[in-house]
Amino acid sequence: MEQNFQKIGGVILAAGKSTRMKSKINKMLTFFNGKPLIQHVVNASQQAGLNPIILVIGPEGDGFKNLFGNSVQYAIQEKRLGTGHALMQAESLIPKDLEHMVLMVGDHPFMSADCIGFLIENHLAKKAAASLLTVIFDDLSTYGRIVRDQEGKILRIVEHKDATEAERQLKEVNISTYCFSIKKVMPLLQQLRANNVQKEYYLTDIIEILLKNGEIVQAIPYPDNRIGVGINHRVDLAKALAIARKEYFEKLMLSGVTILDPNSTFIDSTVRIGNDTTIYPFSYIEQNTIIGSDCRIGPHVRITNSQIPDNSAIEFSVIETSQFQNSIKIGPFVHYQNNISKK
Repeated sequence: MEQNFQKIGGVILAAGKSTRMKSKINKMLTFFNGKPLIQHVVNASQQAGLNPIILVIGPEGDGFKNLFGNSVQYAIQEKRLGTGHALMQAESLIPKDLEHMVLMVGDHPFMSADCIGFLIENHLAKKAAASLLTVIFDDLSTYGRIVRDQEGKILRIVEHKDATEAERQLKEVNISTYCFSIKKVMPLLQQLRANNVQKEYYLTDIIEILLKNGEIVQAIPYPDNRIGVGINHRVDLAKALAIARKEYFEKLMLSGVTILDPNSTFIDSTVRIGNDTTIYPFSYIEQNTIIGSDCRIGPHVRITNSQIPDNSAIEFSVIETSQFQNSIKIGPFVHYQNNISKK
């Protein structure tokens, strides 16, 4: 559901080099569940009503501009010197009358408008200088830890590489999703120093400065820890896709679709399927495909960006960018591509 928060913008960090993906394609443009990874976060920001939305990208940013056009603004981070440095690059694009901003990273595909709204509402209710979302994770490999005092108030955020062994045992982690008061945070960027293992300007240091200045800072646990799932490499990608696929399959099955073996079936979230359709094993269905009711799809079928009418049957075949007006029976061993049927 689209929210309507006045004078709140969004900054999405997407300038990383994607080194751990070991790919010539920018990680943020890698497809996840039917859409480029970054698009999940941008869509959530748009649905939450953030305006403007500023993407901080690297100098090789044509892929982002081709994807989003003028629907977002772009700040270029020529040198990757950390999250604090990335926000500095966006500063000139932030409107003078903007009061608050939500800052996120672009590789969290489970980010949602509800989550962003939850953060903003808590931030405004507390009249905080800064609010950040946290989750509880058992897998603590790379996340910054939340350090609290005995009363539960946040003391600081310590990055994984800078944490002591005791701090690394803490399970509440920072997921790099913040809501800031612009007038209280932006002037502090000039105080950041790269005095850390990474030699980078950490945005998390802003939190410590605000606390020292006596400002209100809150770390807000979010009950659904999926929103903290980030994609650093292809192992993360596979694990996250398994989570997304399971959730979408449950939604499809509860709507009346039979999936005989979810473990050997792959359907992305852009696909729509009518009730009383049965999906057989080793079916791959993706990219805005629409399948009608009372169909039999599979086994061993791949359907991409196509429209399949009611009462159709397809087995052992490939269908790409094709539309059929009446029920069809295809297979085995057929390949349709760019077919528009009017019969």
